[in-house]
Amino acid sequence: MDDGFIRIADTKDIQPSQMKEVQVDGESICIVNVEGKYYAIDSICTHEGGPLADGVLEGHEIECPWHNSKVDVRIGEVIRPPANEPEPAYEVKIEGNNILIKLPGKSKSSAQIELELLEVIRVEGTDMVSFKFSKQNNQADEDKTPLSEYTAGQFAFFDIGGVNNDPKGPIRHFTISSSPTENFIMFTTRIRDSLYKKRLSTLEKGAKVKVRGPEGQFVLHEDYSKAAVFLSGGIVVTPFRSMIKYATDRQLPLKIVMFDSNRNPTNILFKKEFDDWTTINKNLIIIYTVSEDKHYEHQSTTPNDWKGEYGRINKGMILKYLDNILLNNSIFYI
Repeated sequence: MDDGFIRIADTKDIQPSQMKEVQVDGESICIVNVEGKYYAIDSICTHEGGPLADGVLEGHEIECPWHNSKVDVRIGEVIRPPANEPEPAYEVKIEGNNILIKLPGKSKSSAQIELELLEVIRVEGTDMVSFKFSKQNNQADEDKTPLSEYTAGQFAFFDIGGVNNDPKGPIRHFTISSSPTENFIMFTTRIRDSLYKKRLSTLEKGAKVKVRGPEGQFVLHEDYSKAAVFLSGGIVVTPFRSMIKYATDRQLPLKIVMFDSNRNPTNILFKKEFDDWTTINKNLIIIYTVSEDKHYEHQSTTPNDWKGEYGRINKGMILKYLDNILLNNSIFYI
């Protein structure tokens, strides 16, 4: 329409105190009916990408189904954390039975780009897979894209196409496990039985994927006089890989201590890279621990030359490696 409004739904499709997610120009938008008045905000929670339209609506507030953040549908304001960034809200008007919204111009970070899959790396003996993409946008002549300037630790949304009837929708967000200093975009995940993950596991080199981002504030602090202590378990090591690689490549004067807990040595993701980086980054210390069974020392999956710790990360293990100076002058990432 000439005034910038577009039709997105019919009023009869959204009854009072109900919500509906619609896809508009690559964006997921949540349409809400509160006592006959309609509101529209982004349907992707700014915390970790939870689907707001699948949450609970109470008055003018939506509770995210993933981590219970609350958002005011009138202005997108966060009422309750862990989300701390407001949701984009859209101007709504009704013409007859038509619900129309006005889409603002897209910001650089919200623009959707298309990346090409360069390599699929499967971790032997596990269900973990890394997907490497080009940094160049296949839909534009310019090489520079929003993801060319992401910050280590951020995440992005990946639309791989061909995902139908997945309860969580056709799009997922993943931490970018590569560093901004590397010449590719990578994410790493476990392949599960969801329709999205099954489709993801079939992607081959050359596949085109739509990506939106970067997002998130789980990034390195700027005061390098304070050490960084990473507490990691399993697949959630992905943002720490990005941060460690960045700090190593940039030779940041930042002390990093990472406790990395896994079921067994086979499941220690990126171990060879981490070990290599500790030899060139004197500010980096990594403590590995395995926790598959209560009789840790007798695990057949643990090699005889295992030099790491046994058990889950706990107070005793942390105190073994951190003195009082580090304990009181560090930023902990969990």
